[in-house]
Amino acid sequence: MTFQFPTTGEEFMIMLVPLVTLLLGLAFLLVPGRLLSYMGLRARPDKPEAIGEGRSSFAGPLLAVALCCLLLQEPIALQPGLNFVLALGWTFAALGRVLQMVFDGGWRKRIRVRFALAVALAILAWVHADIPTFWCFETGLVNCYSPQSTFEWLLYMVALLTLVLGLVALFLPKLALRILRLESRMRYPFGVGEPRGTLAGFYTSLGLTVLLMPQPLDFVALMLGAAWLLTGVGRALSMVVDRGFTPYNIAGMVFELGIGTALLGMMFRIF
Repeated sequence: MTFQFPTTGEEFMIMLVPLVTLLLGLAFLLVPGRLLSYMGLRARPDKPEAIGEGRSSFAGPLLAVALCCLLLQEPIALQPGLNFVLALGWTFAALGRVLQMVFDGGWRKRIRVRFALAVALAILAWVHADIPTFWCFETGLVNCYSPQSTFEWLLYMVALLTLVLGLVALFLPKLALRILRLESRMRYPFGVGEPRGTLAGFYTSLGLTVLLMPQPLDFVALMLGAAWLLTGVGRALSMVVDRGFTPYNIAGMVFELGIGTALLGMMFRIF
């Protein structure tokens, strides 16, 4: 697991999208209030500690996907599935921006700019996406894999949960905000559609990729486990920095760290 510095223009282009994704995840982790405010969101008045959702729910999947793409492969030797998750995540994020513009009144310049950025990143990622084989040419159907072990059952259950959360953010953003204890700022009513962006994009991408894989891909499974683990780490950081020692955050941290630790521990046969 080493970072390979690009030596050619093509290798730099392969690593550009993960680097941008990593920077965005770090921004959510370090200055969640500023980013959420720019997005037209704020913590509910009765839940000020919810600003820490930027450090957890928003940052976790972005950091996990970006770090796995950067550390688990070399630009000249791509691992199956990693860049596919990245490309699909930015594609769903772009779709979410379209839904935000159409249904949430998000025609502001900042939304259009972020839509254009998501499209550009998705295109760049698809150029180098290492697409797994999801289609069975013999049967003409999606090649669905049946779990064979405890680890695989856990992996698919977590993937299903991740996909459901992503779809809720994509199609029911108001419900997603209620769960996250966030709300749109008075001057930015279009903020109600913000969960449709990267939040929905990367949760949906991770869950869908694992569920459609013809067989478990270790690197994608590691990426899913890392996403939940980093989400829990971000929540733990929020509990300290944002004074978020609440039953909600404690339960959320235990659940997220538990899922991430269980997946990674079983994958590396620690237990």
